[in-house]
Amino acid sequence: MKNFKFAIFDLDGTLLESMEAWNNLGRDFLSSKGIKIPDNLNDIIKLMTLREAAEYFQTAFKINLSADEILIEMSIIMEAKYKNELELKPYVKEYLTILKNNNVKMCIASATPLYMIDAALRRLNIIDFFEFISSCDEVGVGKNQPDIFYYAAKKLKAEPSEIAVYEDADFALITAKEANFYTIGVYDKGFHDKRKNIELICDMYIESFKELL
Repeated sequence: MKNFKFAIFDLDGTLLESMEAWNNLGRDFLSSKGIKIPDNLNDIIKLMTLREAAEYFQTAFKINLSADEILIEMSIIMEAKYKNELELKPYVKEYLTILKNNNVKMCIASATPLYMIDAALRRLNIIDFFEFISSCDEVGVGKNQPDIFYYAAKKLKAEPSEIAVYEDADFALITAKEANFYTIGVYDKGFHDKRKNIELICDMYIESFKELL
C-alpha cells in the first residue's frame, strides 16, 4: 500500500458498526407501533429506499401517518442510535491515530445525514481526526455516482489518484475505483455475500483495521 497523504472514509459499515441498525430500522419502527412483524419483512424492503419503505408501511399496515411522518419517526429512531449506541469497529481509533500522526488529511463521505454522523463522531471522540464531514445530501446523488468523492477530493485539495478511499460497499468501491481513487475494501458482514467480488474490485482488502497498524 502506498503512503497516501489523503483519505476519504465511509462511515457505516466501514468505521462504525451500524449496518445492522439500519437493516433493523423497519422492524424497530413497526415494533414501536405495536405491529406484528412479518418474517419476510427484510426480503420485502431490502431493495427499497427509505421513502419507498415508508410508503409500503403506510399502505401494508394501514398506518395513519403520511410517508413523510413515518420518515421523521424512523429518523428519530436512528438518530437516537447514533447519539447513544453505535460503536466503532475494532482498531479504528488506533488506525486513525496513526494516520493523524503521519499528517494524513482525512474526511468522512457518507450517505448518512450530517447531523447523525456528527452526533456519533462527537460521542465516540473521533471528530477531531477529520478535516470535514460530507454527506451525499450535499451533492444530491448516492455513491453509485462519483460526485461525493469528487466533492471530498476538491475540499481536500487533492487529486483522486492521491487519495485512499475506504469503503465496505461493492457499488461504492466500483464508483471510486472508476473515478481513479485508490480503493481499500473493508469487510462488513452486511456485504459478506459479496466479499469475493469486493476483493476483486478494490486495490486492497482488509478484514480489520488491525491489519494496517
